[in-house]
Amino acid sequence: AKGGNITPALNFADDIQFLASRIRQHAKLFRGLSKNEELESGWITLSSRLLMDTPTPENAPETDFSDGGALSTVIDRPIGLTGQDWKLILIAASRGGHWKVCVGTLPFIRPYVKETHPKYARESLNLSDRRSSSRPSLERLSRKYNRIARALTAAVLCFESRSQYAWAIRAIDDWIEWSGRRPRKEAVTSACRILAKRYRGQEVINLVTKVINIPSVETTTGECDNPTDEATNYTYEKAVYTESINALHKSGLYEEADQLYAQGAAAGHLPWAIMQSEDDSQLKLDLHGMSAAVAHSAVRVSLQKETMNGEQNELGRDVIIVTGRGRRSGERFRPILRPEVQRMLTEEFYPPISTSSLPGNMGALIVPKQDINAWLNHQRQQKGERILFVADILRDLTTGSRLERALRKRITKAPTSADNQQIVAENSE
Repeated sequence: AKGGNITPALNFADDIQFLASRIRQHAKLFRGLSKNEELESGWITLSSRLLMDTPTPENAPETDFSDGGALSTVIDRPIGLTGQDWKLILIAASRGGHWKVCVGTLPFIRPYVKETHPKYARESLNLSDRRSSSRPSLERLSRKYNRIARALTAAVLCFESRSQYAWAIRAIDDWIEWSGRRPRKEAVTSACRILAKRYRGQEVINLVTKVINIPSVETTTGECDNPTDEATNYTYEKAVYTESINALHKSGLYEEADQLYAQGAAAGHLPWAIMQSEDDSQLKLDLHGMSAAVAHSAVRVSLQKETMNGEQNELGRDVIIVTGRGRRSGERFRPILRPEVQRMLTEEFYPPISTSSLPGNMGALIVPKQDINAWLNHQRQQKGERILFVADILRDLTTGSRLERALRKRITKAPTSADNQQIVAENSE
């Protein structure tokens, strides 16, 4: 798996699964459960099935070899490949760039993911039935799930490297159905990057919304599937929103990025940029701890929201943008967000918005209200022109008298050569 050598990995898997199949058949024959001729069946090797792009059956028989007789007891593990082994095969395929092998291998790991579903935990039963139940605890299922959760991440990363966005979405949807849990944030953000590169901004929003709405599975000890980084308070939700906004911003999908920021800030997963201040003469925006893409959306959404609350949809006060002095940046006291915000306001906003440093504070910028109002008016004009342009096209297609007359003539009588010439002349007009 570490070397990405998928061919020898599948050859070893063939030998393991073939041996497991023979042991299981021998155990059944020894106990008189089946006849010898019934045990002989066609064996399709994994290397042949996966490398030659043979479709994986829905009920893959090679997934369960737990019935290995006395040998299973001796080696203290099931006979055949386990969920861990299938995960390693997916990692090897991912590092080698074999996306078709990833597609064919995911059905084999499905039963191991399904058995970690929270509905099979002891805690899902009534209190009276828990004592007599032999079901595993939710904590045990979560530990088992965390050991194989990287398999989806490896597959989606391979799909990203090969630009297979449809298979990435299919894999995440299937994984959610199998496990009943949130996929790892690395898998979700990888899928968002694929969709953003294909300019499918609405599908990014749909994916993020779907994943965030899945409740997090927490055990009695307080552990969860996607723990929070306590040092930076980087939660699962914040990571998914931030990385998806970064992907949308990189592809130029600013409106979709703004929508995600507004959605995340409203839910409390992203910081709201507008600061509460007693001084009503200035509007303060705090961008501390934001990436450049999130800061871009925070400025746009905050300015638009503040304008909607004002009179005549105009901003009546200057704006102070707090970017920080760079104390927490990679190079100490060398700010990263401040020059990025200045570049953004002058290059990505039209008309360009000028900025100046706040006297006595190098970690803040002053933006004049005149420039902001000019940018907002330009945004409204551009949207209005696009709407009128589309409406004009639709009106010409739906109410055009020339096309209607031509269709009526073709329906009422068989067209002659003279009629055809007239239709062509009218359409050319």
